[in-house]
Amino acid sequence: MRLLRFALLVIFSQLNVGLAYSLQRTNKAGCAFNLDTSSPAFPPHLIDENKKIILPVIEGTSRIINLSEGQQVTISCLGTGNVMQATNLQLNPATCTASSNLQLADGTVYSYAQTGCLKQNKEVLIEQGTCANGPGTFIRNGWQFGADFIPLFDMCHDKNLALNYYTIDTVFGRSANADDKENSRPSFRQSTYYPGLSVDTLYTQAEQTKTIAMIVGSEALAGQYIVPNSEYYLSRGHMAPDGDFIDAASQDASYYFMNAAPQFQTFNNGNWKWLEIGVRNTALARQLDLTIYTGTFSVMTLADINGVQQEIYLAFDANNNGLIPAPKYFWKLIHDPISNTATAVIGINNPYLNPVTPNDIICPDVCDQIPWVTSAISQLTNIAKGYTFCCTAAELHKAVSFAPNLDLPLFI
Repeated sequence: MRLLRFALLVIFSQLNVGLAYSLQRTNKAGCAFNLDTSSPAFPPHLIDENKKIILPVIEGTSRIINLSEGQQVTISCLGTGNVMQATNLQLNPATCTASSNLQLADGTVYSYAQTGCLKQNKEVLIEQGTCANGPGTFIRNGWQFGADFIPLFDMCHDKNLALNYYTIDTVFGRSANADDKENSRPSFRQSTYYPGLSVDTLYTQAEQTKTIAMIVGSEALAGQYIVPNSEYYLSRGHMAPDGDFIDAASQDASYYFMNAAPQFQTFNNGNWKWLEIGVRNTALARQLDLTIYTGTFSVMTLADINGVQQEIYLAFDANNNGLIPAPKYFWKLIHDPISNTATAVIGINNPYLNPVTPNDIICPDVCDQIPWVTSAISQLTNIAKGYTFCCTAAELHKAVSFAPNLDLPLFI
């Protein structure tokens, strides 16, 4: 019965969404920019008077940015040395005219296709204090807009342990299916972080095998854990995923090692992927802007040649302290600020942990109360795909002290 009610809610939400979009377009004589047919090579960000980037929505099968007639925006080409090619200016205040054009203050008029930037918008990283109860550095990833900073997502990174505690991003329900699906993935970057380490090299399967062989005391045993031509290797597991972001520049901005942790690909391409998709589909169906906290917890272990469990890291410092730990758990806390509800979903990052014991379940499992989770992930208890369970936000915080302290009803 609960699943039936949920299905009906999704259907009615989609009908209401269609009506809302239809009414909006009917009442709007201003600008409609089709990103699939009229985007310049390097599109600008259109930033409104509230310093918010205007996102597209899907109309039919097209990605459309809508502006009301007379609406004022700033055509923005962000990042060092970036400008709108037609004006040679980075920030270009403009007004939407009735003919789907943008008129600048000097009276010149441009179509959306003529607003191209010299290069792709480029993010900046800004440190703002500490996080994770002290040891982490809070890093804001976003856009420098004149004297203002427009955040995209946040990261909590431990410089000493090369450990990433959590990220915070937003899934915008109305635009969740209007992302740029043609964008090719860039390489991960480390910026000025991870001094003395080549993180990209450490993530290679050859280097993983070498490091794990040292930890478990056997090259042959390491070869049983990291298996070539399979999904049994540690991938660069996105925390705030590129799929949560809409335009190509924002997607590319998610490719930092401070936004990733070693995650078995069987899990990354298994239950974790379906959780990420399920979050976006739920936000879209309900037209919600969801705040998403994504984190790691504890260190995964593998048995050495003597059967003793050893913690797994990708690197070690001069004192043999582990760096870039492979987490035992990845967790995601989904918070709906409107209803003030939240649900935590936790996955175990170890396809070799068999069986999963009660001690491995760090908070009481309530997945059977969360229809959108059980419909998104068909094999919750599949160990290879990432054994997954759900908790209240309060119970997650009890288990993971640096997780948000939100004592809220379940987001169901």
